Amino acid sequence: MKKRICLLIPDGVGIRNYLYSDVLKHIKEAGHEVVVWHSLSDEVIKIAEQMHGISIEAHAFEAFPDPFFIRLYREASTYARLHLNAKAKNNETLLTNWNTKRNTLGKKVLYPLAEQLGKTLKSYKSVEKLESKIYKLQQKTTAFKRYQAQLKAMNVDVLFCTHQRVPHVVSTMLAAQSLEIKTVTSIFSWDNLPKARLPFRADKYLVWSDYMQEELQEYYPEIPKEAIVKTSTPQFDFYRDEQVLQSREAFAKQYGLDPLKKWVLFSGDDVVTSPFDAKYLEDTAQALSAEENIQIIFRQVPVETAERYQSVLNQYKNIIHINPEWQHGKSWGGFYPKFSDISLLVNLAKHCATVVNVGSTMALDFSNFNVPGLYINYDQPHSPNWTVEVIYRFQHFRSLEGLDPVGWINSKEEIAEKVSLALAQPEKIGPDRKKWFERIVQPDHHKTASQRIVEAILK
Repeated sequence: MKKRICLLIPDGVGIRNYLYSDVLKHIKEAGHEVVVWHSLSDEVIKIAEQMHGISIEAHAFEAFPDPFFIRLYREASTYARLHLNAKAKNNETLLTNWNTKRNTLGKKVLYPLAEQLGKTLKSYKSVEKLESKIYKLQQKTTAFKRYQAQLKAMNVDVLFCTHQRVPHVVSTMLAAQSLEIKTVTSIFSWDNLPKARLPFRADKYLVWSDYMQEELQEYYPEIPKEAIVKTSTPQFDFYRDEQVLQSREAFAKQYGLDPLKKWVLFSGDDVVTSPFDAKYLEDTAQALSAEENIQIIFRQVPVETAERYQSVLNQYKNIIHINPEWQHGKSWGGFYPKFSDISLLVNLAKHCATVVNVGSTMALDFSNFNVPGLYINYDQPHSPNWTVEVIYRFQHFRSLEGLDPVGWINSKEEIAEKVSLALAQPEKIGPDRKKWFERIVQPDHHKTASQRIVEAILK
């Protein structure tokens, strides 16, 4: 029986995993219809149509601001969950996920009130009770009624929300459930679940691995095991796609690199995670400046420019700067990769000899090709209010326990030594990198994540 599957893509985060991957193509090939309900530019939909050689029925998704009390209760719930999670895991770094920005009058009122209310929620049951109240209030909103009407008009059988953290889709999911439309969501990133940002409930949850399934059940014990499906994640499907891979010579020519030299990628972090990132790049460039057979490639985090690194880039000629190929938006949700950036990232992981950074996911990307990653593990002398110790205590880094998956650069003086070892004897740097990748991502070596996701949706 033919089904109509609606992919709700509320922000740019879902583009790589669900428009660029083969998810749409597999749904069509299985004889079903695809509807894309999105808040993206129409240009992105056209790109996906051209990529897959299909036509896409697309509808604009309009987000409506939630009333004050819904926002207050939701933030109070998040605050309480973070404190419960920090206590349960004995990990105070989880509290760094609480939103402390007070840059508008509304936030100056909202967040202190949310904190006060959140402090009164001492048990998990009290949090669940407040969240149940949120859902009841949500069903009385204009947004809920409008989404009900839109879903009826689109006549869909399954609503798949591609990003589990977006609060303005709560009314959408509730509207679907009120119409007996099956709802599905996926956990977007390996660090998302401890952050207490799962604002709605679905019939099915797509997770990457056994590890993530256990996390979901720990943080949200009300979600039954049978509602969780392990599918891995489509973002790593591209690393298995021969059409994306370039030869070393072609890649070098495209980006002005010397194919005869060893390439070391310095992968930038955002300014909150690593405020002294430019200094780490300078340390790396300085340590490797005498190595004539090495080129350093620098790629900043895609949601930022390279402005804070510019003086270092000007000074050190052994750095080749390659910009991420992303479309920039007005807010974080409006940023998204062009398809060319996926090819760029895959080929960097394939052809570079190692990657250096402060705790980035790039170590997982590189492990696809069994290439070692090096984590910077020392502070800058002028960083009294920030330390790498906090970064590596983040909950998602507990996935390293019992494994040796990355190399550690414990001082500026170790950079040249550790990079040289990674280049000459890569098997000695993070020998468990593939085991770590399997633990977190758990790919199926016979099916892509895209295929597994479509199978889960169609069931």
